[in-house]
Amino acid sequence: LTALYNQAMQAKDWPRAVTLAQQLAAQQATSLNLKLLGNAQLYSGSADTALATYDQALAAAEKEKPTVGQPMTEWKDGLSQIYIGKGNTLLKLKRTAEAIEAYNQSAVFAANQGLAYFNVCAVLYNIGNTHDSAAACRKSVQGDPTKANAWFVLGSDLFADLPITAQGKVQASPETLEALEKYLALAPDGPHSADVKAMLEMIAK
Repeated sequence: LTALYNQAMQAKDWPRAVTLAQQLAAQQATSLNLKLLGNAQLYSGSADTALATYDQALAAAEKEKPTVGQPMTEWKDGLSQIYIGKGNTLLKLKRTAEAIEAYNQSAVFAANQGLAYFNVCAVLYNIGNTHDSAAACRKSVQGDPTKANAWFVLGSDLFADLPITAQGKVQASPETLEALEKYLALAPDGPHSADVKAMLEMIAK
């Protein structure tokens, strides 16, 4: 069933993915199977239903928590993924503050905190909160220095607050320069490379 579910998700056959995930969850209502169901429901456009399913997945995960002395890594990573799914759903429902809270929760449990904090950084950037977005981006690149888009958003956040001189140039901090240059080093032909080059052109030498 899991293999068929994965095929349906890859084919973007959301109704079939939902049906298969429902069968999986009916057989075993584990946090993993409930997360798969939540993912399928979210992609199929049923955000309200997905949100309830992710909450069920979190409750199941709490019951599955390993006892003291047992390996925790896999359990924590699974919990982190459920919180990311919940955050994505809340974002879809335009409940931005709650989405950010869910993404922050995912970072608490994530092995790779770069992705979890990038979600926070991107959401805040999109709503124009450059100060808090920059703080989240810093955490993202600390967790995963190879995340090009996090460097781009950080550089953009910092650049947005720079005053423009009479000559049309800006005085940039070393951190701003580093973020923009890191993006170009990681993604020289990336979707934001033209914007980054334009920002670097405006920085006074």
